[in-house]
Amino acid sequence: MTTIHETSSAAAAELQELLTRYVDSRDGYRQAAQLVKDGGLAAALTAIADRREEISERVATIIYREGKKPEMKGSPEAKVHRWWIRLRDELADHETNAILAECLRGEKDLHRTMVSALEEGHLEPEHRLILQEVLSEIDLAIRSFKTALGET
Repeated sequence: MTTIHETSSAAAAELQELLTRYVDSRDGYRQAAQLVKDGGLAAALTAIADRREEISERVATIIYREGKKPEMKGSPEAKVHRWWIRLRDELADHETNAILAECLRGEKDLHRTMVSALEEGHLEPEHRLILQEVLSEIDLAIRSFKTALGET
């Protein structure tokens, strides 16, 4: 039998994983905004990064309320991914589509993480509502990147 404490700890751990992924996403979009040459696209990527920051802060607050200390740092995997984006950008001679393709790849990974968290069953209804809200934002970003890249 699972106790309330175990459920709370599992939820906090799941939320920390989501927070880490959102910090990764925020940092990735900030980097992408610096790499693109189109001012409008840079502004759009910065807006996504800002929204990811807002969500990160909301999730960190929930973790804190669960009695845990939120870690506001990204993952080592994402640092490697951002290094890859910089390298790919250099090799592709600052090709916007290369950056957008990496943004799409990151969104798909974030989508998988969110869906997995929703399926785990450790989260409280309040947590699930936030995830469902952000999942719709991620879905929109995926569709937008696919359209920009000419994918269906």
